[in-house]
Amino acid sequence: MRTRKMALLTIVPLLCAAFVLMVRFIDFTPEKVLETKPKIIIVTKTSDPNVEYWRTLAAGAKVAAKEFGAEVEIVAPRLENDADNQIKIVDTILKYGPLPEGIILAPIDAEKMTLIAEKIINAGVPLITIDAQLTGNLASSVIATDHFAAGMKAGEEALRLLSARSRISIINFDQGSLSQMERERGVRRVLGKHPGIEIMDTYYSSGENAAYEFTKQLLSNPDSVDAIIALNETGTKGAARAVKELGLSGKVKLVCFSSSIEEIHQLEEGEIQALVVQKPFNVGYLGVKTSVQLLNREKISPQIDTGSEVVTKFNMYNYEIEKLLFPFGER
Repeated sequence: MRTRKMALLTIVPLLCAAFVLMVRFIDFTPEKVLETKPKIIIVTKTSDPNVEYWRTLAAGAKVAAKEFGAEVEIVAPRLENDADNQIKIVDTILKYGPLPEGIILAPIDAEKMTLIAEKIINAGVPLITIDAQLTGNLASSVIATDHFAAGMKAGEEALRLLSARSRISIINFDQGSLSQMERERGVRRVLGKHPGIEIMDTYYSSGENAAYEFTKQLLSNPDSVDAIIALNETGTKGAARAVKELGLSGKVKLVCFSSSIEEIHQLEEGEIQALVVQKPFNVGYLGVKTSVQLLNREKISPQIDTGSEVVTKFNMYNYEIEKLLFPFGER
């Protein structure tokens, strides 16, 4: 009898403790689920560390991930014009998983990426695009610069720098990129209103070295062009390098895009006359923020224009411009 009592005295506390642990587990399980960070994959246009636009965009995405409790992974092809490889990257994610809670895509080619975007949506993964939109408006939200408006700003700045009768060359990047083509359309809309301005055929550059070689060849005739408008970062670097080497800095006006450290230095030195600067930090930040809002079933805007600014040697040290050129966050 004494032995049975002793056994009961031992078992009952153990059962009570087990019950308490079970209740605690039941109580806290929902909280644990809610605390799980959603996985968001960001597919950008290039993994090249020398292209600062995407590095800055990634910094903004990481800041937003910390702030809104998300886990982000950033993947990209090596070359910024490699749409086929970008499609393969997304296809691999969808085929082999595990599927993320959301995908943020910067489409290299608006037309080519349509089918893979449809696959993302059919897989039940919410899709947001950044930097440019897709053909067919398949994404829940598009977060990008108004590239047409940015192109118009570049055209207006070129007109300010030139005489009424001038020749201008445009260095573009990829005909499949909607953002690049919209920039060129904006440039041509402004310049086309002035009959004294002659616009040369557009050169489509595959990268910095190609833009450099083209510019050297273009400027081999001293009377070739009065200005070059370069519509992306690699085109800008190549054109600026060639102009400097030929001793034509300031004589051939350069109106360019992006805001890498090298470009800022070239602006400061008078090698570049104006930069149309996007806000990649904001694009990355808002991409992640909007994706988290979408996952939380909050109302989001289908189109967010992150804006652009014209930066010159004369306004680059203004407080607001400095914040744009040197954004806070990891770079």
